Amino acid sequence: MGKIRTRTTLVLALALVILATPVLAHRKYHKGYAVYYANMYADEAVACGGTYDPTAKTAAHRKLPCGSRVRVKNLANGNKVIVTITDRGPYGDKETIIDVSRKAAKRLGFWGDGRTRVRLVVLEFGDK
Repeated sequence: MGKIRTRTTLVLALALVILATPVLAHRKYHKGYAVYYANMYADEAVACGGTYDPTAKTAAHRKLPCGSRVRVKNLANGNKVIVTITDRGPYGDKETIIDVSRKAAKRLGFWGDGRTRVRLVVLEFGDK
């Protein structure tokens, strides 16, 4: 009886950990294109609450939870930046996987180019 109860407790604990861990719900690595927000969206509302600030290192992603922290690497020049997901998007073609703020685009070295090929590494999953 003691072994069954212990095994059941372990299985339930493992199930809770799996259900509470967003890592299993999302891939940790993503490759595709990045674009950046136009300045005309400054001070507009974002999906996760608050407003878009072009001077902050933020980004929009279709599926990652709000508050997730992501390292974005520009595959053309090796520049990296860590951004926080604060909005949903980008919308349009499926190859474009992230929409970064003006500050993040400048750090990545593609401001003015429109888009660039990137690799995303999820550092921390948000809770929203």
